[in-house]
Amino acid sequence: MSKTWAIGDVHGFSLALRRLLDEIEPQPDDTIVLLGDYVDRGPDSKGTLDRLMQLERECHTVFLRGNHEDMMIALLEWEKNPHAGGFFQCLKRGLSGFLGIQGGVSKFHFSAWLALGGRQTLGSFAPRIQKVSQIPEKYLEFMIRTKLFYEDDKNIFVHALYDPNLPMEEQTSEKLMWGRLTKGAPEPHFSGKTTYTGHSAQKNGEILDLGHFVCIDTYLYGGGWLTALETSSKECLQIDAGGRFRLSE
Repeated sequence: MSKTWAIGDVHGFSLALRRLLDEIEPQPDDTIVLLGDYVDRGPDSKGTLDRLMQLERECHTVFLRGNHEDMMIALLEWEKNPHAGGFFQCLKRGLSGFLGIQGGVSKFHFSAWLALGGRQTLGSFAPRIQKVSQIPEKYLEFMIRTKLFYEDDKNIFVHALYDPNLPMEEQTSEKLMWGRLTKGAPEPHFSGKTTYTGHSAQKNGEILDLGHFVCIDTYLYGGGWLTALETSSKECLQIDAGGRFRLSE
């Protein structure tokens, strides 16, 4: 019987991802949904993307776009056309309030991303790479083709949050990639489906399971775990940045 696994925010920790996938042993009929934020913060964003592209040849895969991929794509657009304003719109979606940025983006665009893990991402490719547009094309293309959401018969998968009253195709990218749990989790989606999400790091290392809403970002980059959850059986695997599995209690 085929399985569907959701995997939380990897953030450049390729060792944890590789060992987690080795444990899952995905079969051709299985579906693995990565919830976004593959890059930034951790030491090996390049290796993480390499493993994900390899995974595409092993089973059915869904790669969602996290806010960190959103930043890189917007930066890429900005580097190609500084007058387009793409990265400024990205900042407005999620960063301007956090960093206190006001006015034009030219002074802050690159340093903002570097401060949120971009420095580690560039370094994982090569010392000579100093901007997003210098990253090899296949990695940029991978991020550009990521999706904002995925649905199956019983579940919805997003990086961040959702509006419970809107069909998924009518949701805003701001909500799907940048929404925070500052006001608590959203109500159940009107479809009745269970939503699996990442983005809002659970710093206690525990899954936030509210029944209709399941957050599996368990703070890998901060010393927690990378979590994989099988949606039917609820089998859970958790591994730390050093590749050590969490023992069942």
